[in-house]
Amino acid sequence: MRKVPLSMLSRGENPAPLAAASDEPPAGPPRGTGVVLRDAVAWGELRTLALTAEDTGYSAVFVPEIAGREAFGTLAGLAATTARIHLGTGVIPMTSRTPVTTAMGAATVQELSGGRFVLGLGTGTPGPGSTLQRLEEYVRVVRGALAGEEVRSEAFGVDGFRSALAPETGPPPIWVGALGDRMLELAGRVADGVILNWCPPQRVAEARRRLMESAERANRGPAEVTVAVYVRACLGVEDEVALAALRPMTAQYAALPHYRAQMEAVGLGEEAAVAAAAHQAGKPNDVPETLVRALAAIGGRRDGVDRLKAYRTAGADLVLLYPVAVRDPFGSMMTTMLTAAPELAVER
Repeated sequence: MRKVPLSMLSRGENPAPLAAASDEPPAGPPRGTGVVLRDAVAWGELRTLALTAEDTGYSAVFVPEIAGREAFGTLAGLAATTARIHLGTGVIPMTSRTPVTTAMGAATVQELSGGRFVLGLGTGTPGPGSTLQRLEEYVRVVRGALAGEEVRSEAFGVDGFRSALAPETGPPPIWVGALGDRMLELAGRVADGVILNWCPPQRVAEARRRLMESAERANRGPAEVTVAVYVRACLGVEDEVALAALRPMTAQYAALPHYRAQMEAVGLGEEAAVAAAAHQAGKPNDVPETLVRALAAIGGRRDGVDRLKAYRTAGADLVLLYPVAVRDPFGSMMTTMLTAAPELAVER
């Protein structure tokens, strides 16, 4: 395994691609600890972060798609740069593409990465009809297209599409972003995994139970469904700095009905209400520290690592460390990754 020297961690250098002669990607879906990389850094810095994640033993790099880089293009670039680490979308909203376009993008990254890809899908902004029904239909069409089947869908205007691309590694797993219990039930029936978000460890335990019950009803085994969870983290900096970075985003999500309902369900309703009001008033400093600490990982190595391990103990197969940018985005994201890496990253 190649190690990234400290001199390569500066923002101006782009490490050369890895030589992959003996670097075989692991079999099966990612486990252990992965990392989420956002658009807060330049492309060369993103590549350096991804290479560092691979070389320090993280099992996966996931990228969200919101209003910045296009996810498939980003991961295609990282597929050419890395050799072993899993690459995933976390998540692509189904409202942004037809299921056929999504299937073609997923098959492309699966081929380029040599079978290291995970397709994470989400509902996006609700459209006409039942969001759950549309997501289930979307997953059905994407899965069929990735399997080389001829697919049709009146809901999405698909009439007899068949993909001409069949990666030798087979199709990638399909995970869905899940908040409520109905989405977990759907995931247990039709998805290969779920990605949880903005929740404390106790919600992971409850979500896993509901997911596995649904999978069992669909005659699926526990090994067929992976539980992943995003955990915002700001490690290796002063608590005051971490709290200042985490409070605004915590408030933003607390103001969203579905996320607030999840917070209420785990006994954080009062704190979530205060945070939502703080968001509306533009007063992030009013967000309760207890809410931030319940939903994120902050502190030094021991505090942060213990917090992340709690998610694994609660039942997460994959903890996705989500470095929050403070001050210098590249430097702070690197610090968080390296602070957690020695004890949480998966040994290859």
